[in-house]
Amino acid sequence: MSLRTTRVLAAAYFVAMTVAVTWPGLVPFSRVEPLIFGLPFAMSWIAAWIAGSVVVLFLVDRVEKRYRDGEAD
Repeated sequence: MSLRTTRVLAAAYFVAMTVAVTWPGLVPFSRVEPLIFGLPFAMSWIAAWIAGSVVVLFLVDRVEKRYRDGEAD
């Protein structure tokens, strides 16, 4: 995957995350039941997006490291 594609996909994820965890994107998920790992559903929804951002940033770092190492040779 190219560096530009990776950055565009990461930006798209963070835009989707912003919409999904703020109003009105959170409205369909703003309920208490069911509890997931003891958290209300709305809080679990937000925590899942944050955990996803960790994965996205890790993958972006791996792709950028591959390009940095390739340019150093």
